[in-house]
Amino acid sequence: MKPFAQWTKEEVENEFKLIADTDYSKLHQWLSAPSIISTEESQLLDQLAQKLLKHVYDWNEEELKVYFIALLLNIVDFHQDAYRPFLERELSVEYAEGKTLWGIVDFLVASGKQQPKQPFLFLHEYKRQINTSNDPMGQLLAAMVAAQKANDYTHPIYGAYIIGRHWYFVLLDHNIYAESLAYDATKAEIIDVVRILRNTKQLIEDIISS
Repeated sequence: MKPFAQWTKEEVENEFKLIADTDYSKLHQWLSAPSIISTEESQLLDQLAQKLLKHVYDWNEEELKVYFIALLLNIVDFHQDAYRPFLERELSVEYAEGKTLWGIVDFLVASGKQQPKQPFLFLHEYKRQINTSNDPMGQLLAAMVAAQKANDYTHPIYGAYIIGRHWYFVLLDHNIYAESLAYDATKAEIIDVVRILRNTKQLIEDIISS
């Protein structure tokens, strides 16, 4: 079967009988929960937003990762005792006879120390603002479905895909998925991006404790 990078949103919907819900309550709860951002963090995020604004059309994908995304994720800090972030890890699951869903995930937060065990959050497809290719939503959904089926999850899986300045948050709950509007990280919305990612840490801890 083809890897994540070759899936489109429509193909994932059809193959796995997914239903889009633009007004899904669990998405709203995830995106709206409060989080404390310190004055120092707010100033640092403003500097990052200005840097992104200056270079968003110049950076290639690797530069976007190193000069912006990595710094933002450091502020969030997913390194915890019960879970941590992993980069460029393969995920594979046989979901039907003779059918395998597999691929390399750019960034995921999962339990495990040396190898990811139970994934909770996916960040996928760091695309530059121009010359984007393929279907980043389809690729992210494919990875999230693979994690859901590999772990027989009954709880939601969280994800985001990034295109230049824009962050799109996605929730998969059983066969329902919901996608946020774009958050522009060159504006004050960068605070929302960090707030949502921090809220995800609390949701992960709730899942682990339950």
